[in-house]
Amino acid sequence: MLFHNVAGAGSLNLRVLGLGTYPIVKPIHGGQRRVAAFKRFYESQGATYTYACIYNKQHYLPPVLGLHDWPLVVPPAKATLVNLIGDLIAGRQFETDESTLKHFAEVIERIKPDALQLEQPFMWPLAKRLRQIFGAEKLRLIYSSQNVERPLKDEILASFSVPRDLRQTIGAEIEETEGELCQEAELILCVTASDREHYSQSKDPSQVIVVPNGVDRPPPGSSHWDFEKGQRAFSGRRFVMTVGSAHPPNADGLRHYLFEGGIFCVPPVQSIAICGGVSNLTFSSPQYQRYVTANSARVQFFADINDDDLWALKHACHGVILPLRSGGGSNLKTPEALALGKWTIATSIALRGFEAFSTAEGVIVADDPTSFRRSVREVLELPPVEITAASREARDALYWDRCFADSDLAKHLEIA
Repeated sequence: MLFHNVAGAGSLNLRVLGLGTYPIVKPIHGGQRRVAAFKRFYESQGATYTYACIYNKQHYLPPVLGLHDWPLVVPPAKATLVNLIGDLIAGRQFETDESTLKHFAEVIERIKPDALQLEQPFMWPLAKRLRQIFGAEKLRLIYSSQNVERPLKDEILASFSVPRDLRQTIGAEIEETEGELCQEAELILCVTASDREHYSQSKDPSQVIVVPNGVDRPPPGSSHWDFEKGQRAFSGRRFVMTVGSAHPPNADGLRHYLFEGGIFCVPPVQSIAICGGVSNLTFSSPQYQRYVTANSARVQFFADINDDDLWALKHACHGVILPLRSGGGSNLKTPEALALGKWTIATSIALRGFEAFSTAEGVIVADDPTSFRRSVREVLELPPVEITAASREARDALYWDRCFADSDLAKHLEIA
């Protein structure tokens, strides 16, 4: 077991310090929600999970910052790439900014963690330095992977026309960082079976476990009022919806599967809801703007939607669309959609990690723009999908508490 002689009988009397590149005070995007779920898991086991990050001040302001979070200092030479490689810059910031190392050393001294859990690999250079200062045996290492990073980063950089030689340099740095971290980590947590297979090529498979992405259980007291509130947003008409952060692959999929050539597959009345940070990326794209009048007659954006209003739309929607065609790991929006029990139109990539649900009631797999748009039109004409009791029971495994329980992570952390 990982923490022999650390845990107390009957509980995991363990202190974990998570390190990442975004705050989790108000979880919005998938990475934040996954880290927040880990925090709840540790606390449910009697352990303590404290989180600290180096964050981009352009994206996060004080209301969403945690006590131990620290701002990113952007070197002038890298200012134009900060939104693409800010995570890499963050992990090495201590090399040129003494106050950064001092801050995180003080966090270590204050909370005295038994282990560091790196959320994605980018903070490894800082973690490595902290372990040199305090002793690696006092700071055991867990790598919490969300995907194999190099291919994803390369896709994103290529989509922004970053020159190939620079992409290769950045990719090599990421691969070296992740490779070294995997060798040093005593436990690797990943999101899909395919990622586990990748890491097991260079790590004892017993040290690599899958903790799949999940979804929060619906808030208590979900009411008919929520349904009516969501219906009012579309004047009682049927609508399908999608939710996404400003992560480039989210917008790329929407542009490719829906908006290239205009979304003329449905009548010119608003019947598609696009929610979250992906809204602005989608609206400003050349594909959307080319037919902006026709597209806007059919689409309603909810860029800054709060959780209550988002739940209202989820309750009221007729279906969910998951037009993902790139990216790594698995998509948190997929278990959210499947748990709703509505019509779900998804690409095979969107179902990565959730392939067992590809033939479930209401799930339509569409891997090209023509079939995807046709499915949107057909779903809007179909009656609500009927989900069997057995299927609903199977979908219970999509909730975060089940994801952790079924992963046996707690057993990997207990004393021998």
